[in-house]
Amino acid sequence: MKNKKIVMIISAICLCTLITLGVFFALPKKEEKVYQGEPFLLEDIYYHNGEFIPTNASEIEQLLSQKKNFLVFTKNSSYCSFKIPCDQIFEEVMKKYNIDVLKIPFEEFKDTSLYETVKYEPTMIVIKEGEIVGYLHADKDEDLDCYQNTKAFEKWLKQFIVLKK
Repeated sequence: MKNKKIVMIISAICLCTLITLGVFFALPKKEEKVYQGEPFLLEDIYYHNGEFIPTNASEIEQLLSQKKNFLVFTKNSSYCSFKIPCDQIFEEVMKKYNIDVLKIPFEEFKDTSLYETVKYEPTMIVIKEGEIVGYLHADKDEDLDCYQNTKAFEKWLKQFIVLKK
């Protein structure tokens, strides 16, 4: 009698474990898109001075609808918690390769469709044919080095775009 109880308890535990594992593995996982393509060219107008170009939400939306290739930088203009302001890091690489980047204040950025995907600032967003193919995650430790180290940012950017035309 005791043995039957033990077998039933063990069987119930195993069954519950199997059901839990089955449900866990059957649930869809939220996976990040990882860009798998070859580095691409930005639009010609962005290989120029290596500067930030001020922009607004309507201009961003227009470029997206025209399926253009470009970079967007957004941040809260009044606060930066980094030891070295990340825009300085980005500008070093931009100047080195004469790449211009659109810059939009985060409050204005919230009025773009990009905000559906990118919720945190500061960030650099890579757009190919009007779609986000990559961006720096301000809320993830693994991207922190790109915000504070020009070589790390350059390496990150090279996976997406052709730096020298």
